[in-house]
Amino acid sequence: MRTGLASQQQEERPSHRELVARAHALQPLLDAHVANGELLRRLPDPVSDALTEAGMFRLLTPRHFGGYAVDLRTVIEVTETIGMTDGSASWLVSVGSAAAWMIGQLCSPQLQQEIFGRCPDVRLAGVSSPGSARRVHGGLCISGRWSYASGAYHADWALLAVVVTDGPDEPIDAMFCVVPAEQLRLEKSWNTVGMRGTGSDTWIADEVFVPGYRTIPMSTVADETPRVAGDQSMFRLPFAPLATLLVVGPLLGLGKAALELVIGKAPTKAIHDTFISRQSESAGVQIQIAEAALRLRTAQLHAYDIAATLDAAAAAGELVTYVVRAEVRARAGYLAQQVLDATSVLVNVHGAGSFGESNRMQQYWRDANTAARHSGLQPVVGYEVYGKALLGIEERISPSV
Repeated sequence: MRTGLASQQQEERPSHRELVARAHALQPLLDAHVANGELLRRLPDPVSDALTEAGMFRLLTPRHFGGYAVDLRTVIEVTETIGMTDGSASWLVSVGSAAAWMIGQLCSPQLQQEIFGRCPDVRLAGVSSPGSARRVHGGLCISGRWSYASGAYHADWALLAVVVTDGPDEPIDAMFCVVPAEQLRLEKSWNTVGMRGTGSDTWIADEVFVPGYRTIPMSTVADETPRVAGDQSMFRLPFAPLATLLVVGPLLGLGKAALELVIGKAPTKAIHDTFISRQSESAGVQIQIAEAALRLRTAQLHAYDIAATLDAAAAAGELVTYVVRAEVRARAGYLAQQVLDATSVLVNVHGAGSFGESNRMQQYWRDANTAARHSGLQPVVGYEVYGKALLGIEERISPSV
């Protein structure tokens, strides 16, 4: 486990503006290493270290452990800024923040002290697809394979979903288990076309003991009632809408980067097989860039408005109703689709050259299309969830609302 000077100091909590400025300051380093992250299929060590040093893994860590416990708007803007240069790095900050929130709100004080007391910059990764567990004296014994473990390579701790069984095929409970990453094997399996730098490989456990205090019942994770949080209002929120919103920041950044690239090239790029020597002088290009920009702005406004709604509910200690949570799920899918549609338009404007390996446009396109397929961002599921809620239909098709 990592320890360090940070564990001995209580850094003054930075402002929203300061954290966004830190994210901007990281962009040159991220840009220098992004190609290597593609080759390694994980974050290069200098990138992970720089994110840690900048406090990017403290965003939703409790303040009494040296964390920042910021509002959702801040997390979205920080990850949007990082995502403009490296979607994978942004993704790991987003999912790491969700994991930190879980530990900070849902776990026992003993476990919080064990994890955050050593170092507030602890790196966490979680997987919600379940393995198996059986009860033993003092806790659980877990086995299984957990794929899509984003950030597993650098993680200190793993949050792993399990189904607890009592005999073959007799599930009796569902839990998250918090396990030191060093007790797991990591299998290289992240062979995707996009978001390669997330290193979302597969964790493997074979009869690993998890003491009872390191478990979180799924019923606790799903609890929608406001929680006691003192002056750290973010910990009053239910987990599902918070987790859904957190993963949209990388997409916003990728879309914005694609737009800036196309706008930057348009004054000097010709349109092939025409007499137009500058894209910027073409009415057709002007219309398409405007369309893309408006779609991206629409996506950003949805994200910021969702964040404002949840931040306000957290500050007031108000219940986030099922209808509002369903709306969050639907709007997250909708805004992800807006980013994809905008990116497609921008690729068309930029032309076949977009797909050259030396052209960053192809990476923005690949990463956006991969990130938007996260289960929480599937628009059709979100629309059905929200439509049922609006119509008063009690049937629920997803546990993550």
